[in-house]
Amino acid sequence: MTRAEIKAQAKASLRGNWGWGVLIVFVGGIMASLIGSITIGIVALMIDAGIAFSFLDLVDQRRPNGIINGMFSGFTSGNAMAVFLTTLLTQVFTFLWTLLFFVPGIIKGLSYSQANYILRDWIAAGRQIDATDAITASRELMVGHKMEYFVLQLSFIGWALLCIPTLGIGLFWLAPYIHTTNAVYYRNLVGAHFTEATDEPAY
Repeated sequence: MTRAEIKAQAKASLRGNWGWGVLIVFVGGIMASLIGSITIGIVALMIDAGIAFSFLDLVDQRRPNGIINGMFSGFTSGNAMAVFLTTLLTQVFTFLWTLLFFVPGIIKGLSYSQANYILRDWIAAGRQIDATDAITASRELMVGHKMEYFVLQLSFIGWALLCIPTLGIGLFWLAPYIHTTNAVYYRNLVGAHFTEATDEPAY
């Protein structure tokens, strides 16, 4: 699937759901910022995971019932500890690589970029998840795809620049578009089908 096709699918998923997308990103961002400052970012990371879960659900046509439910789905996923450890270790590993040099930090960030989506699929499948399982799976999944994903992120720069004249208000619509596009990219990368034996993503 090309970048244009991925973005077209993202727009199709958002059709009729733009209000939901804007609200979950806007409200989630505010809550993550306010609560995260008190809890050293732990809750913020969990909210970020919940937002990623929610946009993957949207792409899979299983949108959460409400904004709050979606935002906190990392806590209510049924395996909050796995979500917490994965999101925390992702940040720690990326930070440590960045301490070496900036570029390795970016590369590792790209490698770990699919961890939250993998978590969502594995939790839905009832899989037992250790702390670094999703991170390792993301790293393996992104072999040969990091530049492709990086270019996909760069493709939003033009839209981001157009948001400047709106004093940033346009970002409220750009952010859901990016989240949905990234979820479509993941689903396209692993395939929408699951193995019959384990009911897990076939990768």
